Amino acid sequence: MLEGWYSPVIVVLSVLIAILASYTALDLAGRITLADGRERPAWVAGGAIAMGVGIWSMHFVGMLALHLPVPITYAFELILLSVIVAVAASAFAFHVVSRRTLTWSALALSALWMGPAIAGMHYIGMAAMRVDAEQHYDARLVGASIVIAVVASFVGLWLAYRYRADESSRAGFRRLVGGCVMGGAIAGMHYTGMAAASFTTDGSPPHTFGGLVATRELTLAVTFGTLLILALGLLGAKMDRWFRARLEVEERRREAQKLEAIGQLAGGIAHDFNNILTAINNYAEFVSASLPADAPEQSDLAGIREAADRAAALTAQLLAFGRKQIVQPAILDLREVLGEAGRLLRRLIGEHIRVEVEAAPPLSPVMADRAQLIQVVLNLAINARDAMPDGGTLTIEARDVRLSDEYARVHLGVDPGRYIELAVSDTGHGMPPEVKARIFEPFFTTKPRGVGTGLGLSTVFGIVKQSGGHIYVYTEPGRGTSVKVYLPRAVGTPAAGDRRQEIRAQPGQETVLVVEDDPSIRDLAQRVLLKRGYTVLAAASPGEAVALVGERGVPVDLLVTDVMLPEMSGPDLAKILAAQRPGLPVLYMSGYTDTTVVRGGRLDPGATFLPKPFGPEALLRKVREVLDAAAASRVTERRPQEKSEAV
Repeated sequence: MLEGWYSPVIVVLSVLIAILASYTALDLAGRITLADGRERPAWVAGGAIAMGVGIWSMHFVGMLALHLPVPITYAFELILLSVIVAVAASAFAFHVVSRRTLTWSALALSALWMGPAIAGMHYIGMAAMRVDAEQHYDARLVGASIVIAVVASFVGLWLAYRYRADESSRAGFRRLVGGCVMGGAIAGMHYTGMAAASFTTDGSPPHTFGGLVATRELTLAVTFGTLLILALGLLGAKMDRWFRARLEVEERRREAQKLEAIGQLAGGIAHDFNNILTAINNYAEFVSASLPADAPEQSDLAGIREAADRAAALTAQLLAFGRKQIVQPAILDLREVLGEAGRLLRRLIGEHIRVEVEAAPPLSPVMADRAQLIQVVLNLAINARDAMPDGGTLTIEARDVRLSDEYARVHLGVDPGRYIELAVSDTGHGMPPEVKARIFEPFFTTKPRGVGTGLGLSTVFGIVKQSGGHIYVYTEPGRGTSVKVYLPRAVGTPAAGDRRQEIRAQPGQETVLVVEDDPSIRDLAQRVLLKRGYTVLAAASPGEAVALVGERGVPVDLLVTDVMLPEMSGPDLAKILAAQRPGLPVLYMSGYTDTTVVRGGRLDPGATFLPKPFGPEALLRKVREVLDAAAASRVTERRPQEKSEAV
């Protein structure tokens, strides 16, 4: 029996090649997954060549590390065949891991095919070895090498599938660890197969064999060629990432511009439609009040009001998408908001779905509208529920995060810094890229006709943007969806929940100035207030209102004005009238607001508004509320003055 030995340097070199080839394979798997059309076959071919040549090179360099006391040559045709087998096995591997979904059974079957193929590559290479001796194999070690090849294939396929879409800051480290595990397993298979072989000679004179002569120069040539191929593969992946990042930023910019245009259109339509709905609701109330309670027309009027209410809900969602709603933000504890939303979710989410809420302290406060934030959570949760018809897990998480400069560079419009992350994740069926690209468009839905309005996620988008936040969706078919909302941190103490009770509308005797350019809204407001005992002055424009108060000297107790008016805005009109009558209380009516009037869609602290559409009772309650608050404020201001005079 011939005694052989291994060159330690070449053995280490072969293991390093195996690790580098495995790392390259894990890196290229993501590129293949993202590729579509003609790019996909090109990436599969390039990845198969890089991976296959890398595995083969480790195997061949490992054989060159073996030294025997007789000359060693290699049959070129069998060496070429072993390369083809390695490339073919790698192409199959990339085809498997780039699939949209990969079940454990499919993974196991793939490993059972790929493992023997890699072992076959090894033993074809061993058969290419030409020595003046007979080769013998230990069946147990051969079987062990095949098992190791199958296990290595299983681990490699799983790692490639697991990390294929990982583009996080730790992706490189994870692939490196995976490459070490996978490369070490492949090297272990090779040297177990080498240990299975033994060589014996009968002592006859040596024969001369043709083929490749095992030399140090051949080792260096194979190593250099392999490293060059692997380097080109990694360079190609790096360039692909750079181009895709550029394209993604450009696509996000176009998407943001498109959504902005749609939002402007939706907000404008909803504003005008709210005026119409206000008139419909109020005139229906007028007719209903003039008829007996048992009149047959009452049911028809109830149907009109119900339809108007449904239309009002739709316009509210459109306004939210267009970031045209007037909101009343406060400093909130997100844990408290999630607790309130969780109580509502119990009535919406079935028992077949497990709900997990994680919002452990410490958690910074956020500045947002409480009702709108709850609506965001509910809309996202309902969407997740619909994605899990057969059950699953809904996870709602909140935590402090810091968005890096790199994240801000890739995600258009994001400023780096500290945020509160609200993540709603499900284990549902996920979404393909073409659906993900349109989910925030109003009226876009994948549900059957008549099921849903397609405004749920568009409403969420508008609320988040109006709150100064950002929203991103991470999803893959068969792997669920995670919607992450990033809200700016707030400084201060969270406000307590709004527990105010509705004020019952009482008759009044004060004088109210109504400023509204829409004649139907102006007339009905005047009619409602006159009927309840108020003195009403109506103006169609700010100029007319200023003339009534200033030039004619008409005393006014309350200004009720639309936010958007010709000539000037409602808040600007209120400032002019306040100069003529200090302390004049103001009630704003609005279907939406504009950033030039109320910055960012927010009212100034203490301002009161009545959203359109509204009914007669809503108008009367709000008018009474503002007048009573103003009267109470005047009493409070007089008391310190009276006390000082008494002293």
